[in-house]
Amino acid sequence: MVRRALLRACAALQQAAGPSAASGAAACTRSVPAFAQLARLQQEGGIGATQAWQRSQLSTSSLAQQAALTEVPVEGNAESLLKEIDAIITNEAATAKEVADAAVSLAYMQAKGNRRLWGKVFEKAGALKSSFDAPSLSNFMWAASTAGVGHFKTLFELSGPAASMIKTLTPTQLSIVVEALGKAGAKDVDFFGQVSSQVSSNMGAFKPSELSRILWGFAAAGIEDAAFVKAVAKALSDKARDLGGSEAVQAIWGLARSRTADKPALDALVNVAKSKLDSGVDAAALAWSLGYINYKPDAATAKAMASALQAAAPGLTPAHAIDAAWGLGVTGAGTKESVRALFSNVASAIDKAPDSLDPYQVAALYEAAAMTPEAPLPEQVAAFAAKMYALADEGTKSKLPSAVLAFKDELVEAAAYGMGARYRPEVAAARKKFAVVTPDGVAIDIAVSLDNNTKFAVEAVPFQQLSSANTPLGPAAARAKLLESKGYKGVLISAADWAGLADSKAKAKHLLAAVKKAVPAASSKVSGLMSAVDKPFDPYQ
Repeated sequence: MVRRALLRACAALQQAAGPSAASGAAACTRSVPAFAQLARLQQEGGIGATQAWQRSQLSTSSLAQQAALTEVPVEGNAESLLKEIDAIITNEAATAKEVADAAVSLAYMQAKGNRRLWGKVFEKAGALKSSFDAPSLSNFMWAASTAGVGHFKTLFELSGPAASMIKTLTPTQLSIVVEALGKAGAKDVDFFGQVSSQVSSNMGAFKPSELSRILWGFAAAGIEDAAFVKAVAKALSDKARDLGGSEAVQAIWGLARSRTADKPALDALVNVAKSKLDSGVDAAALAWSLGYINYKPDAATAKAMASALQAAAPGLTPAHAIDAAWGLGVTGAGTKESVRALFSNVASAIDKAPDSLDPYQVAALYEAAAMTPEAPLPEQVAAFAAKMYALADEGTKSKLPSAVLAFKDELVEAAAYGMGARYRPEVAAARKKFAVVTPDGVAIDIAVSLDNNTKFAVEAVPFQQLSSANTPLGPAAARAKLLESKGYKGVLISAADWAGLADSKAKAKHLLAAVKKAVPAASSKVSGLMSAVDKPFDPYQ
């Protein structure tokens, strides 16, 4: 039977040593007899807490797919431990500290599959939210994040107490809370604002690993604080050598998701990450992150990623394999062997259960395949991916903000004007002619054929797809490569450049200049079109 002392001992261990379940399980084994039973079960394959933690330590590229612990049936002595935890949690006199201790024990026991018990833990945590102190709050947050379970309402409500005790939280505790709230998507602007002020005023007190967790939490929660992210990136680049491989990847993911194209910081972090790729999930997240921020790695980094992913491909989840293949495609780091290994993983999963992956994930698979034609998908899987891409594209367009729709509409008008249309009927006809769908279902809003051998597609790149340096992010680059595989040279028009153009003539000339730069073969013809734009137009003639 597990005693309350077990719960308190494990919580105290986590508080003192930080989030390290591998060392934590060993220390608990030495100090608490009941945890020795858990250790034996783990060695026999019954729980697997250490392996689970190694998987959960990485902040993955696809937040929705981050599954920290695998659901494992709990039997024997472990089942009696769960019953004891249940009894503690359901006791009306249970304290916030006991709730946190119970959550930590469940995380160590890899009891993610016991949703009923986790539900009781979150329900009790919500009821006692005002009773948490700094250690118990950080312990609870760590346990929920590590176990890969959560309840948005409860965690969001806990951000209030967290904000009130920010100055009493240690750097480690604060970083754990920020990471957990970010993972839960709890975008509490007040809390994160206070964190920004606290960390900025005392940056030197935080270890690189703690700053990495904080940066990841901000990015995962969708908090936009460019000045703070830049300051953290500078601190991380100065101490990058002190980071472990997973911590470096976590920081890179944070910079990528916050769209921060800080090359010095990325260079320093990538240099560390490439030499410490100890797990396939780390390699997958690194590939996705570099792809998303559209960072071009050097040959050594590309080789390290491709080799690590080729070796780890069979053990990755299909979602991670897609993220990795997509990242390799955008960065150009993939090899035929590495991408083929990743595709084999995904194709097998789709063959077994086509509905096991989100349509947007399969859409990313389609882009990845287009970017690496030397490693084609099986025909059936490729056809399925094409349909999912069309579906995801349609879904994305239906949810575009009005500002993006207006930008795209202006782009069509400018393209029509640039191609010679002047009267409204001519512009309307050009609009219809521009819109095409390729044989495999890829919709293009502005497709232009100057002659039989020269085709290009004009693509709007809204602010949401631009980095802090106003360069296109990975999604825009991937779309351009996809279009190129369909025979159309992608011409990317940045919203940042577009916003400063005065009138229709200026916009048409800007578009044509972009075409001229992207499609050198069309230079002569485009120059003629640009000259025509400058000529006066009298609509009454």
